[in-house]
Amino acid sequence: MSAADLFAARGYHGTSTREIARRVGIRQPSLFHHFPTKRHILAELLERDLVPTLERLRRHRRAEPAVRLYAYLLEDVAALVEYPFDVRGLYNDEVLATEAFAAQSRLRRRLREETAALVAAAVEDGTYRDVDPRFARRVITGMLLDTIWASSAREGVENRPAEVADFVTLGLLADPGDLARIRRAATDLLSG
Repeated sequence: MSAADLFAARGYHGTSTREIARRVGIRQPSLFHHFPTKRHILAELLERDLVPTLERLRRHRRAEPAVRLYAYLLEDVAALVEYPFDVRGLYNDEVLATEAFAAQSRLRRRLREETAALVAAAVEDGTYRDVDPRFARRVITGMLLDTIWASSAREGVENRPAEVADFVTLGLLADPGDLARIRRAATDLLSG
């Protein structure tokens, strides 16, 4: 995904369709045959990231909230580590705030809301300590962003899925001794 690499290196505004076409090895008119504008390219990349991420979060609805969140973190971080394109340049808040990216902004907002709701459900059932779900969601986002940056450099990301899932879960658990049970249940959920 040459466009994603350019967005990561130069930003959305600093990347031209001419550069994208050159990087892909086609002429600019050929690029426009597939994507009418640069906005369409970014929208496609965002949806290729956000739609599967939401699907991972929504899976396993019958499992308890803490197990679902652990399983989601394992899957999502593993996906980030293995992504075929560099997502660092996709999430520019200024760009996403424009009307042109309203649909993608709604997807991102939905992801944030559902993550916070999952944390709130685990707080309510007593598995997590009393924590503001929005704060927990921001911590999770921070861990995911750090993974994105580490993955782009391919530095120490082999164990990242379990490290992030353990770190987040330990920070939230009312009883840290519950980690092994949640880890086991999430692993079973993903392998089943």
